[in-house]
Amino acid sequence: MATSAQVIGASILFAVYVVFVLYFVIKGARGTKNIKDYAVGSFTFSPVYVALSLAAAMTSAATFVINPGLIATYGLSAYISYGLVFPFASLASLVILTKSFRKYGQSVNALSLSSWVGSRYNSKGYALFVAILTVLLLAFIV
Repeated sequence: MATSAQVIGASILFAVYVVFVLYFVIKGARGTKNIKDYAVGSFTFSPVYVALSLAAAMTSAATFVINPGLIATYGLSAYISYGLVFPFASLASLVILTKSFRKYGQSVNALSLSSWVGSRYNSKGYALFVAILTVLLLAFIV
């Protein structure tokens, strides 16, 4: 059983967390004027917030549950690939590819990954395929 001091402490921490999150929600809502700002963002959107969002997306349950099991099962080769190569490869690919992806997305006014792919490859079928895959990825978010 939790003591009353623990319950009060946890309640205070939760309230501080809620205030912290609401601050960022309100700050972000002020900069959002239309669907394009919401979906794609704009150059006024801080790169720090983009980096934090990306870090949250990349740090999933797999980081703490699945990957340690793979490393325990496959040993040194898994450690080298997941622990050493993957972080550097992720960072390098983001540094190399992000600017051109964003530039093309703004030139065609792509509001989603599927619209970006559809414009880039001039294929509505491919855009639909990517949209379906994106919807299926929601299972990893929930």
